Amino acid sequence: MTTPTEAAPTRAGDTSITFTAATKTYPGQPTPALDALDLAVHSGELVCLVGPSGGGKTTALQLVNRLVDLTSGSIHIGGQDISGLAPIELRRTIGYAIQESGLFPHYTVAENIAIVPQILKWDRARIRARTAELLELVGLTPVEDWLDRYPAQLSGGQQQRVGIARALAADPPVMLMDEPFGALDPITRLSVQDEFLAIHQRVGKTTLFVTHDIDEAIKMADRIAILRPGGTLAQFDTPEQILLHPVDDFVAEFLGAERGLKRLALTSVGDVLERTAPEAALPVEADAWPEVATAMTVREALALVSVAGTAGARVADAPGRFVTLRELVHPPAARDAAEATA
Repeated sequence: MTTPTEAAPTRAGDTSITFTAATKTYPGQPTPALDALDLAVHSGELVCLVGPSGGGKTTALQLVNRLVDLTSGSIHIGGQDISGLAPIELRRTIGYAIQESGLFPHYTVAENIAIVPQILKWDRARIRARTAELLELVGLTPVEDWLDRYPAQLSGGQQQRVGIARALAADPPVMLMDEPFGALDPITRLSVQDEFLAIHQRVGKTTLFVTHDIDEAIKMADRIAILRPGGTLAQFDTPEQILLHPVDDFVAEFLGAERGLKRLALTSVGDVLERTAPEAALPVEADAWPEVATAMTVREALALVSVAGTAGARVADAPGRFVTLRELVHPPAARDAAEATA
C-alpha cells in the first residue's frame, strides 16, 4: 500500500491520465469549478482542454499535479491513484509549462533547465549533457550561445522554448501545459507551436494542454475536450469529428461559424498531393504562383494563394507538383469526409 509520503511508480509504459467523476469545489463557492469530469487520456496522447472562462480547464491541470486537491472523485496516472502519492514527489514526475514561461529571472538558461535535475541529485555531467540535448531539441543552437544568457536577454519565443526545455528536463512521463503560448505574438506563436509539435512527435509525452484558442487546439491536439461554464464536459473527440459533428448548439457556437474553414487546418498540402494525380507539367502561368510546402495546412496555403490572387501554388519541396485553387477550396480529404457523412 502506498502511504502519503511515498511515490509509487506507474505501470511500465503506462502514462495514461484518467479522471473519474473528478470534482473540485473551492471554499466559499456555491458551484464546482470542475464538475464530475470523466476523461481518459491515452499514453503518449496530446489532449487539449478548451472552453470559455469558468470551464475548469486550469483547475483540471492543477488537480493532476495536486496544486489543488479533489473534492470528490479520483485521478489516476498510469493506473496509480495520485491521492496516495506525496505531492512533491508527484510533481517531480510531471513537466509543467505555463504562459510567459515562468523562468526565474536571476537564473541563467542553464540554471533554469537544471532546477529539477538538481533536486533529483543528478551529477553535473549528466545535467550538462541533458541541458545541451534539450536546447538542441527546442532549436536553440549553437548550445554554447544560450547557456549563460538570462531570461531578460531572450525574446518571448526563446523564453517559451527554454520553459519547454525546463519542463522536459527530468524526462517526466506526463506534461501539463497551461496556455503556454498565449502571450506570444501570432507569428512567433505559430513557430513555437510547430516546434512543440515536432518535439511531441519525437518524445511522445502524455500531454494535457489548456488553451482558449480553438484553432490552436485543432492544430495541436490528438483529441479535444470542450468544457462548459461550470466545469462539465460537453464533448471529447478528435478535431475532425468535433468539427463535423458538434454534439449540441453550445459546441457549434463555441467552434464558430467558420467550422468549414477550420477543417482545412486538418489537411496538409501533402495530403492533397497524395490524393491527386501528378500533372505532366506545370501550367505556363505557374511561374507567377506563390510557393507552398507539403507540411503546410490547406488553410495556410489557401491564404497565400488568396493574397497572391492566383489560380494555384507551386509546391516547393515537391518539384514539378502544384495545387490548384479548386483543390485547396475542396481538398480531396475534405470531400471524402463530407461524402462519408452525407
